[in-house]
Amino acid sequence: MSYYCNREGSTPGPIPGPITRNALDGLSNRVAISARRILDCCKKQRSIEGARLKISHMPSHGAPFVFQSATSTQVEAGVSNLIVTRLEERPSFARIQCDITVPMVVAFKDNDGQVHTTHSELTVHEDIVMYVPQASIFPFEIVASASCNCPTGEFDEEYTEAIVTACLTVITKVVADTDLLIPVYGYCPAPDAVDFDVQVCDKFFELPLYPSGK
Repeated sequence: MSYYCNREGSTPGPIPGPITRNALDGLSNRVAISARRILDCCKKQRSIEGARLKISHMPSHGAPFVFQSATSTQVEAGVSNLIVTRLEERPSFARIQCDITVPMVVAFKDNDGQVHTTHSELTVHEDIVMYVPQASIFPFEIVASASCNCPTGEFDEEYTEAIVTACLTVITKVVADTDLLIPVYGYCPAPDAVDFDVQVCDKFFELPLYPSGK
């Protein structure tokens, strides 16, 4: 019945979801897994007026073009020009300076009202303080996730840039590839699937068998 379609079903063993009893009940062993551990994480949200998106390609015909919107195309963002400067007064922390690049897709209309898209990217500079671990054989990394939406904007006269208002959320993380030892409840069960049924005959079956009469 899937993990969530029937929470009161007969699915054997622990399943994903809220823990309502003692969390230690059912722990069976310890397993080693390889995982990307998040050592620190922070979020920054900003509204950027007049952000400029360079346009990679425009149709050869159909001008004038009218900007419609621009959105990020993936969660993962690029990190470049990274500088990590440890703080002397706080040895476990560092100043993180880097450029975050967010892949974007720009939607616009031509003079016939047909919608087109083209690719671009938005780059912002980060200058933040985060926890960083001490030196190790396997080093940590700085990675970023981002989501951006540009509901308003316009093209320049040559259609080489879109000048937009960008609503941007960036999550910056300090991560490291590690081998972790964690307690587990055993293998995760795979409940039976629930088939989608439109029940197209329900209204027909609800009809009385015979027509009513006086």
